[in-house]
Amino acid sequence: MTRHHRRTLHSALIGAVAVTSLGITAAPASAKSSLSFTTGPRSVGLGGLVHASAKASDDNSSFNKVCVQQRWTAAAWHNVACSKPARRAGGTVNVGLRVKQRGHLHLRAVLFEGRSPQDKHPRARSASHPVTVTVH
Repeated sequence: MTRHHRRTLHSALIGAVAVTSLGITAAPASAKSSLSFTTGPRSVGLGGLVHASAKASDDNSSFNKVCVQQRWTAAAWHNVACSKPARRAGGTVNVGLRVKQRGHLHLRAVLFEGRSPQDKHPRARSASHPVTVTVH
């Protein structure tokens, strides 16, 4: 094996190691988030009070907020209460709802992610399982 041939193999080996190490360090990072939601009671009389509490956290660099949403039967979800948007956070929200109609009230928590605190159209990052409250 000639000296020139050895130098070429050595350079190729160093290049392969460099490319491999760049590939390992360029792996995407993933943000960690959590969302918890509690509500009660599950059955209440007309005019009764239902308590809902949501807590969320997220370590991404956008502005996050957590909201409690409600809907009746098959209607669309809408926000009842939200935390203030905060960077690298999620927040906590507690709300008491006085029910004014009979039926099935569905509640859930949603973690929203926006580009700024004033973002009018934040995207939903995660949602809790809905909880059904029976109003009789």
